[in-house]
Formats: sequence, structure tokens, C-alpha cells
Amino acid sequence: MKPYLLIDFGSTYTKMTAVDLDQAEILGTASSLTTVEDGLIVGYRTALEKLEKRIGQLNYEQRLACSSAAGGLKMVAIGLVPELTVEAAKRAAMGAGARVIGAYGFELSGAEIEEIISLQPDLLLLAGGTDGGNKETILHNARLLAGSELTVPVIIAGNKTVAPTVEETLTKAGKTCYRVANVLPELGKLNIEPVQAEIREIFLKRIIQAKGLDQVEKLIDGITMPTPMAVLSAAERTAIGV
Repeated sequence: MKPYLLIDFGSTYTKMTAVDLDQAEILGTASSLTTVEDGLIVGYRTALEKLEKRIGQLNYEQRLACSSAAGGLKMVAIGLVPELTVEAAKRAAMGAGARVIGAYGFELSGAEIEEIISLQPDLLLLAGGTDGGNKETILHNARLLAGSELTVPVIIAGNKTVAPTVEETLTKAGKTCYRVANVLPELGKLNIEPVQAEIREIFLKRIIQAKGLDQVEKLIDGITMPTPMAVLSAAERTAIGV
């Protein structure tokens, strides 16, 4: 037997499934209410006790978890062409633990900055310009964001020619930045994987900071991905027969 414990820390329920990889079978399942207020470790232990009553105590090879307990990240996307920015942002957010609550194109105005602040996003995606293309828009928007009251992380995914300058502008203003490859390196070509990976990392950091999850992390082998991405990955693997 090669037992693995798979855990999902959801916003309502903490769910567990014990599987035997040698026999490719489910050994048992259990669930408990997710205890955000009392610490997620309480719900974890309750679910584990239920599972052990059904299948006994097992020496698991690994205990792997996914989570959506802290809720999805609210993301605002800022780019050059609104339609392209929205499409890129939505695709990048898919399965990565974020949802797009606003999208802006061209040069931002002061009123739009105030509107973004009122949306209370958890994350900004700052794009604009193909590689070697338009530079002015993303630089203008970076300067406005640098002078704003926004304190949320910014993923920079625009024209690679000026991306370092954009990062420097925001960093000097005390903003937290993550620079990745251009989400639209050339017209008609979306490159969402680097942005998606960064969203995933930011989401997981937020999940770890959820009340009590740092204690749970000591008892398992890692929170590997957001729940939506886990479901998407499972569907993709099922489709190709893996």
C-alpha cells in the first residue's frame, strides 16, 4: 500500500480523501466545517479524527493540500487596449485563485485611480504594449500608481523594454512588485502562464496567512495550489488519461 492524504481547505468545509496509489483506489473520505475563526487546525483535526475512525491510522507517504479558505483574490487589470487586457486577465486568473473585478485601458486618469481604490482590489495586473511597442502608456500608469494610496501587490506584465523602469518607479514608491514576461508580447499572441504562476504564488501566500493555516502547514507536506487550479489540473489530466 502507498497511502496519500489529500486535503481541501475550502471556505465552508475542510475535506479529506485517503487514497492508495499502488491500487489506485480511494480508501476513505471525511469532512468537517472549516474553522476560520478558531483556527483552521481545529477543522483539520476534526476531519482527520472522522477519517481515522473509518479507516484507522495510516502512515501516509505524503499529506498534500489545496485551499480556497481565504477566498479568491480580487484583481484589477490595467493595460493598453481594454479588450485585450480583459481577455488576458481573465485567462490568467482562471484557476489561479483570482477573479477580475475591473479592467482599464489606455492612460489612466486621476478619477480612474480613485475608482480603482474604491474597488478595494487585492492585486493589480499592470500590462501595456507589445515587446518593443508602445512605452508611454505603461510608464504613465506606473507613475500614477506610484503616487496613489494603493498598497496592494502589482504584477508587471507589459512591454519588456520598459518593464524594469516600471518596476523601479513602483518600488521606489514603496509598492510591492512582481515583474514577469509580457502577457501580450506581440499582437494576437497571449502569454498568460507567467502571470498565472505569479497570481498562484500570491494567492498561496495569502492562504498561508489565513488564521491558523501556518499551524496546519507544519502537519502536512505542503499546500500545493489553489483549489480552482487543482480542479482544472485534474480535469486536464482526466481528459488525456493520466
